[in-house]
Amino acid sequence: MLAEIVQAVRVWADGAGGPGVFAVAVLDSSILALPNATDALIMYLTLQHPGWWWYYALLGVAGVVVGSWPLYLIARRGGQAFLDRRLAHPRAASAVAAYSRSAFAAIAVPAFAPPPVPLKIFVLLAGATLYAPWRVVAALVLGRGSRHALEAGLTAAYRDEAVRAFERYGPMLALAAVVGVTAICTSAYLWHTRRVRA
Repeated sequence: MLAEIVQAVRVWADGAGGPGVFAVAVLDSSILALPNATDALIMYLTLQHPGWWWYYALLGVAGVVVGSWPLYLIARRGGQAFLDRRLAHPRAASAVAAYSRSAFAAIAVPAFAPPPVPLKIFVLLAGATLYAPWRVVAALVLGRGSRHALEAGLTAAYRDEAVRAFERYGPMLALAAVVGVTAICTSAYLWHTRRVRA
């Protein structure tokens, strides 16, 4: 039974191709939770067509931007009322203030990190705090683009060896990459703050 399911998924993936990556990414970042489904599909299709790795990565990024957009708009329309309903805890105000100071990194890092690190809550917070739309898109593109380009590029270059490496060392690699992305975002934020104060 399991073998039949796996075969059915492979047949669907072969037929869906790039548009399938886009559709899964949209669903995963909006109304559903499909942990690692987009990543697995990108890597599977890259194994079949290594020269198209950038295409699959690009459609994965486009999917997360399109899928996140309704969440952002809903929270933006609700504004403070959304925050009051969803974050009624006494410490929520300080948490939101801290988020506002580092919103770009708070979106980019979860966009890069694999599950169970959440992304949707930070997109919702961006909308509720009226964070600039272009900054939200830029953070999503940086975070998810880095993730998909890395996994697709390595899969195209090293094929099955890359897949086995992700399976074995995925969490360790993700942690190291998250630390790196966080450091870059923090440095950029500090540089921007000093520039504004100057």
